Amino acid sequence: MLILLTDTRKKLLWLWLGFTAAIVLLFFVQTLAGKYEDIEGQAWTWVFVQLMPALLLLFVAVLLNKNPSKVLLRATFRALYFGTLAYLLLVALTLLSMPVATLQWSISEYLDLSYTWLAPFQAFLLLAFGLLYFRKAPLFRPTAAIMEQYVAKKAEFAQRAGNSAQVSAFQLLTTENGVKAVLGLLASQLKNDATDITLLQNQYVNWEQQRDLNTMAPDALQRELNRLTMATVGYVERL
Repeated sequence: MLILLTDTRKKLLWLWLGFTAAIVLLFFVQTLAGKYEDIEGQAWTWVFVQLMPALLLLFVAVLLNKNPSKVLLRATFRALYFGTLAYLLLVALTLLSMPVATLQWSISEYLDLSYTWLAPFQAFLLLAFGLLYFRKAPLFRPTAAIMEQYVAKKAEFAQRAGNSAQVSAFQLLTTENGVKAVLGLLASQLKNDATDITLLQNQYVNWEQQRDLNTMAPDALQRELNRLTMATVGYVERL
């Protein structure tokens, strides 16, 4: 199964923002309580080092929205998502373990020691984010055949659920000019999404022009068709 890269950016950003807000709030309360007296600078530097680099990287990735047509295997995204979650939980656990750890070390010593297990983990995540969201060449190039398999799998799920409207739409989507045909069908059935569907129809017309005039490289054409197909799939699932 595939997922648009632009969707993965948002999910990771919201995950990181949620943990950052909680950890910063906890740290702020601890600072007011005098827990980091005389080492406030070191303590807050530790927080920013653990959280801000990846947060800024994800924010810039979402802001720039580079390569919106790229897709990623959903299994790869899940591995990255749970790896990100594991790192953030490790940061939180490091803080929550402080009362026990400071029986052996001072708070300053414990914060310095924690870099040994947090820094390599964070470096791996930063490398993964950089490769996924800022590398120009795609890591995964789905062909037309792979996209057909993706749609066929969706049709299989719809058939199991007994949704004949979705099955018909997915089968139509796998035909030549299927995206155009299905968008026309959706425009007449999903009135609440008419504006967004019309936008997709205009984008598909532009794609056809680029294809017919040969003004876009084949890989770029396929990536754009992938994006349009997956966006169409999302609306078919609302039938």
